[in-house]
Amino acid sequence: MRLPKFVTELSPVRETLEAIGAGETAMADAVAEKNAQVCLASADEGLSLWERDYGLPVREGASLEDRRAAVRAAMAGGRTLTPALLRELCITLGGADRGEVTEEFPNWRVTAEAVSRGRIPENTALLERAVEKLKPAHLEVLITPRGELPAGMERYAALTGGVMVEVTGDDIQRGDRARYAALTGGVMVEIWGA
Repeated sequence: MRLPKFVTELSPVRETLEAIGAGETAMADAVAEKNAQVCLASADEGLSLWERDYGLPVREGASLEDRRAAVRAAMAGGRTLTPALLRELCITLGGADRGEVTEEFPNWRVTAEAVSRGRIPENTALLERAVEKLKPAHLEVLITPRGELPAGMERYAALTGGVMVEVTGDDIQRGDRARYAALTGGVMVEIWGA
């Protein structure tokens, strides 16, 4: 209810309204803090509750990201390791922008690439640990961090390992492709147009 200004300027009413406003602000801050503990991405003190809910040891001294990753891995624990789940884990646990999965059925091998634009994923150890727990024993899962880094106005680079292929020239323009460089292994190949 809005009160007229002449009433809110009266001494006992003004102090009462200020106290009510301060109390509402304090209550809103407390509610926001409690709500932050309910969300795994923002929980800090509430991580112990998440760890207990998923039957994990409470690791008070460990880093928050390690603890959150362990809870995320436990959340995925009852699921079957499918290509879709592996792509999802590349994002949630691997810190990538997207995941790419290649299956090699004859060799019982799956390669998962955690791909980030503009940077190389910092740490895939959490992803590797989670995948090791989820994968069947007969399957080999290789985790490869990959960064797609812009190399200039007309050239783009995708860093994944060590082979460099650079294609330039008029033939590339006719082929509907912009100029780009892709690093993936240990050999450098350059193709130049006239």
